[in-house]
Amino acid sequence: MHVELLAWRDSRWRVRVSLPAGHAVGGLTVGFVGEDGRALGPAVVAPEGCASSVEVEVRGPCRLPAGAVARVVVHGARGEATTHETVLAQRAGLHAWLKADARLPLVSRSEPRALTAAEVRELADRWCWFGGDTPCADSEADSGAEALPDDLRSMLDEFGVNADDLSEEVAASLLGRTTGAR
Repeated sequence: MHVELLAWRDSRWRVRVSLPAGHAVGGLTVGFVGEDGRALGPAVVAPEGCASSVEVEVRGPCRLPAGAVARVVVHGARGEATTHETVLAQRAGLHAWLKADARLPLVSRSEPRALTAAEVRELADRWCWFGGDTPCADSEADSGAEALPDDLRSMLDEFGVNADDLSEEVAASLLGRTTGAR
């Protein structure tokens, strides 16, 4: 079955319903239903013995909301009814993504760029493994208390801390370096 919107005129949609060939039809009902399942207008009943292609005018809003479907109920010659739903208004953007109809288009206006030499040096100073110029092994070798500068030693003396009694981890953290010990 194929449902096609043809035109909007005088608060009604002209809808063409194409049925499979050789299908015995006792009647046809066409209506628009919103995403929430509520009718967007009254359904139209086509007469008995309709042909394989039927055009009906269905009352509904001039702009169909996102997720609106055309619900077609085909009444067979023996009394059975079959319901077909066709999406008329596709969802778009975030609404489609939330309902898993489509991917959300991601558009970035930012351009990637390389780090400047100053940025690389700054990151290497903070994390020895970042830059290729600063080997971690060298920073571990001189991370003891003997590597503390004189102004830092004098500050520790003011607080009554002997700089020579500091562990390697504490001395490295005062110097802003990391050690392999945990």
